[in-house]
Amino acid sequence: MFDPKHSRGTYMLKPQHVLISRNGKERTSNVTDARIMKAVYEIETNGYVTIEKCIPVRIIRESECFAISFYDDSRMAIYFRVRKTVLRMVKSGVSCNAAADIMCDFFHSAELPDMTDWTCEELHPAPCKNESNLSVDGQDFRHFGSADVMAALENIIDGLSKWMNFDCTGTNGGYINIYRCDDSGATSRYKVECVKWTEPTPTGFRAIITDVTSLRHCLWNFVDERKLPEPTPEWERFDVTDYFQKLVFKFSDNENKSDNNDER
Repeated sequence: MFDPKHSRGTYMLKPQHVLISRNGKERTSNVTDARIMKAVYEIETNGYVTIEKCIPVRIIRESECFAISFYDDSRMAIYFRVRKTVLRMVKSGVSCNAAADIMCDFFHSAELPDMTDWTCEELHPAPCKNESNLSVDGQDFRHFGSADVMAALENIIDGLSKWMNFDCTGTNGGYINIYRCDDSGATSRYKVECVKWTEPTPTGFRAIITDVTSLRHCLWNFVDERKLPEPTPEWERFDVTDYFQKLVFKFSDNENKSDNNDER
């Protein structure tokens, strides 16, 4: 499994991939087909094997694939980061031959397998670690308060910014994303997407809002109380897992081809 306790470190020459084995104790940037196959076929000794791409493969804006792992119980997982949420597609009953082929394909050309029958999982951070993050037009803010989040929305309303994302981790985690649409007249429109990582099924709502008072109320409720919008006709409830799976499938079916062309 991808182990966040081990940093990628600093290299004189940045490696393209890192191969992790021996239950995370052995890491090497000298990756070859032979090394991948040896690690996979010695899975009982290794516990798990991970190939990590040091520069993640971009799926779409704010979404990327960064690692593949094979476990000694014959499970395989492909790791994705969507905004600041880590997801993985998981399949059981994978043979060593199939695992080695998938990892070698990822190593050579960032190619991923067909994941139609795989399971999508959202990886929750440790319950004791509650953090909030704010991003505006791609710029991350390390130190901010509730007033700064509301000020970010005012900048969007005033046309000074285009979009913002506020997310929180921990037992009451989720995110809200607000995007200002191109003005089609005197009234501006705002696309809003709000998700809570509720158990066992995440909950998501989205809407297009024109009333800025309602927009401010929605953001404040989420920031202050982690409260989702009321289920009114204005809000569309959506399947969060299916939404993220579609992002994965978009990459698997299309994006890897364009990425391969870029690396030539």
